[in-house]
Amino acid sequence: MNAQEIFGGAKWLTPGDTTKVVYIRGEFSLKAEVASAELTVCGLGFYEFTINGKPIDDDLYGTLSTDFNAYDSQHCKVQFGEETSHRIYVKKVDVSGLLSENNCIGVTLAPGWYHNVPIADYGPMTLCYRLDVTYTDGSCTEFVSDDSLRFAYGNIVDYQFYYGERQDWVNIKLDGWQKFGYDMSDWKPLTEIDAPESEYMYTDCPPDRIIRYITPVLMRETDDAFIYDMGENITGTPIIVSRTPGVNEIKLSVSERLNPDGTIEDYTNHGQNSTFITDSPDRKLSLRFMWYGFRYASVSKNAKIVSCAVIHTDVEVSSSFRSDNKLLDWIYTTYVRTQLDNMHCGIPSDCPHLEKRGYTGDGQLVGECAMLMLDAQKFYKKWLGDISDCQDKVSGHVQYTAPYIHSGGGPGGWGCAIAEVPYAYYKLYGDKSVLEEFLPKTLRYFDYLEAHSENDLVTSDQKGLWCLGDWCTPEDMIIPDPFVNNYFYIKTINRLIEFCNILGKPEFIPNLEALAERKKAAVIREYYNDETGDFAENVQGANAFAVDLGLGDERTFKHIVEHYRRETWYDTGIFGTDIVTRVLFERGEEQLAFDLLTSKGKYSFHHWMSTGCTTFPEYWTYKRSQNHPMFGGVVKYLFYNLLGIKQVGAGFDKLTISPAMVDGLGYADGHITTRHGEVRVKYVKQDGFTSFEVTIPDGVDADFAVGEYKQPLCAGINRIVV
Repeated sequence: MNAQEIFGGAKWLTPGDTTKVVYIRGEFSLKAEVASAELTVCGLGFYEFTINGKPIDDDLYGTLSTDFNAYDSQHCKVQFGEETSHRIYVKKVDVSGLLSENNCIGVTLAPGWYHNVPIADYGPMTLCYRLDVTYTDGSCTEFVSDDSLRFAYGNIVDYQFYYGERQDWVNIKLDGWQKFGYDMSDWKPLTEIDAPESEYMYTDCPPDRIIRYITPVLMRETDDAFIYDMGENITGTPIIVSRTPGVNEIKLSVSERLNPDGTIEDYTNHGQNSTFITDSPDRKLSLRFMWYGFRYASVSKNAKIVSCAVIHTDVEVSSSFRSDNKLLDWIYTTYVRTQLDNMHCGIPSDCPHLEKRGYTGDGQLVGECAMLMLDAQKFYKKWLGDISDCQDKVSGHVQYTAPYIHSGGGPGGWGCAIAEVPYAYYKLYGDKSVLEEFLPKTLRYFDYLEAHSENDLVTSDQKGLWCLGDWCTPEDMIIPDPFVNNYFYIKTINRLIEFCNILGKPEFIPNLEALAERKKAAVIREYYNDETGDFAENVQGANAFAVDLGLGDERTFKHIVEHYRRETWYDTGIFGTDIVTRVLFERGEEQLAFDLLTSKGKYSFHHWMSTGCTTFPEYWTYKRSQNHPMFGGVVKYLFYNLLGIKQVGAGFDKLTISPAMVDGLGYADGHITTRHGEVRVKYVKQDGFTSFEVTIPDGVDADFAVGEYKQPLCAGINRIVV
């Protein structure tokens, strides 16, 4: 749809090219009793919409982040002549219960993602709305954004989306501005602009909300500040009150870690600092149009932190896992917290503070985990739209982030999200339509990969941009980038063959099979050592990449096993960690896979746990962000392998329950929630026997298999002793 189809004669109004937060208000009166009223609204960037001082809902930020519309950039979109697609989501809300005879509309509008100078400036922030009212006598009327609206600069006098707000509640007095009859004679008119050129659509993606509150613990007092601990790494905002009478300027800083002396660490502060000017100890102060990523908070001694609001997209955790292994329980809980911290405004981000971007590499690594463990179907359906939009119509190139903001990555592990995320969505929800949509898009991406290949190896990306293979290895990256990129190319070709078989499109398969064979031959020619059976000298999981494609011989897999029995920890980056773990589980080395997951080596999940991490760091070595979900790709194997919930096909219509019986795990209990209902597996080892309790929902065909023992399962609770 276009803007006019949704908003009719409503005007798109802007306060101009400002990075300050503004208040917008208008008034209208009703002529009769209201039967129903529906508000359609779009605010670019973030907004809060009130009627008579009451918010229309409890959503935060208002606008989902997308590739809203074309904008001038000195990176891909101009430099390389790329052309992406655009969409803007519109909200529709029933506001019948908020109306009275005389009404005031109040909108607080912040730059947010949209006017995010200098990161991505899509244009000046703007507002458009349409209020459709039906009276009890059956007549209808509408109130729209028009020239009667006025704006003023609000109490947030400085706003930087990545860093902080400066709020002034003393020198700016606008009390009562959301009430009917307020004098706005000194408020300024807005400027009408054309609606941004984009595809407009309604949204059912879950919004950001305050999910819960934490009571922070006061840790220590310094000469000029109080230091608080939230107890976990979160996204949200501290809630602050003044401690002293009169006018106070309160300074807030946050961080993910502390210095040895217990003060806020600059390195993980990530520039997150805010200031509040207040004259009332009764006023609760907090961030309004941003979230921080942090565990610790420092507030000047004229104030105190009374609470902390945890904020992220409102999706439910639809899974559970617990066992007699403390580390496995930590891995599950920590992944879920990390993933939730990185779900904001419809984007699965890389980190919630430094970049806040929907990296296609991170996203394809953990997308299946998130869909498996969270009620995230609508969230990921929205993100699939972002991935589609970020593909260049000229070359087929898929950007490193969706929505696209200038970033770094590579053509394989990032761009191949164009197939991998739709496949995960299909696998979890059984929806073939996404395969139908993304099949031609992926074929188009293959044209791009071919254009950036030499001798059938992917060797480059856009000139001047990164061309990564794997990423975040614990020591210097040695595994060759073209080897990794060709792995993803071949994997995605094989994925498309699956697409074709599922969709009944055999006409594409012969060419795809021939293409895969050519690419495999190039990998063998360039990286295979016939004398040893290794690929790329088996560095940083290289043999696992090859084995996963069906390459090599019996020595190739044997050397994977020997290497990790000897090393006993991960030497891999974000992709290799997932691939090594899966290859071991799938090829009969469940014990070694379990031992790697629970390793106490220097590069291990245990090391993170033992140092007090409550979210996954970006690097095994704790560099940069302490809140990155990308190493969490392995968490799905707690369910697929240790609990043994394996589906045949897609959508969980058919299951085999086949837990891996490994030493070191005597009890495990977990569930996932499928479209059919809850699947739960629980087992206890005792006195040489293992007792299983398996719950299967109605309508699911399921079997049980452990060792030589097999039996069909029925709907409900099944109890088995082996």
